[in-house]
Amino acid sequence: MNKNQPSSLRSQGYSLLELVLVLAIVSVLVGLLLPKGFDALRNARIQQVEKTVDTLKTALTDYLAMAGGNGSLPRTEGTGIPTSGAALTGATDVAKGNAARLDTVLLAAGKIERPLSLRMGTQSFASTGTGNEVTWNQALLAFVMTPDAAPQRNWTGVTRVEARTANPALAPSVALGANFRLDGLTNLSANYVVAYLVIPACPAKDAYELAVSMNGAQLAPVEGAASDSGVVAYAAPANGVTDVYVFLTAI
Repeated sequence: MNKNQPSSLRSQGYSLLELVLVLAIVSVLVGLLLPKGFDALRNARIQQVEKTVDTLKTALTDYLAMAGGNGSLPRTEGTGIPTSGAALTGATDVAKGNAARLDTVLLAAGKIERPLSLRMGTQSFASTGTGNEVTWNQALLAFVMTPDAAPQRNWTGVTRVEARTANPALAPSVALGANFRLDGLTNLSANYVVAYLVIPACPAKDAYELAVSMNGAQLAPVEGAASDSGVVAYAAPANGVTDVYVFLTAI
């Protein structure tokens, strides 16, 4: 080797100290930027839910004004679910409630263009169980199954829209959509049929931030606790998740 070669050509590597400094700088940048990235993704999910709620409210208003309708919302949970066919009608309320959903009605009536798809909560989009699906017949104003049979499909693990008779005896956090205290104090009237969006298995942080955004600061819940006020209701998270219920309308 030529001893007169410049030192810059003879020494091409990095020292251990330089590598440690670079790794330290990268670690600091990751620590600063990663939480902001998570916050940005969460904000995007919240905005998507809020836009979906606005779309659903418009769809429900249009559905209630449809010619040939009866000006009411079909119940899809609890008692009084409208059905046609001896086997379907004779099924239990739980089986019918698991199979029927209000967004199916809005799709069949052409009031929404596509099935619900949110990035918040469970990412399951298919029902569990076997057998044919229950569908909505606008002419009959009832849920039907072809051929007529007892429903075996279960949509309870999927993001969906439901409607049921209001139950003011239950706190919103445990009412499964049957009650909301929109002003923070007043329960819904038992005479109402209430429509709501269900987001199953929602991460606790997402549920809390959604409640803060949609309920407003005055009705915001305590983080980690149940939400009993405003348009967003849920039970205290367990194992980091909770089912979220978002009020749409009550008639």
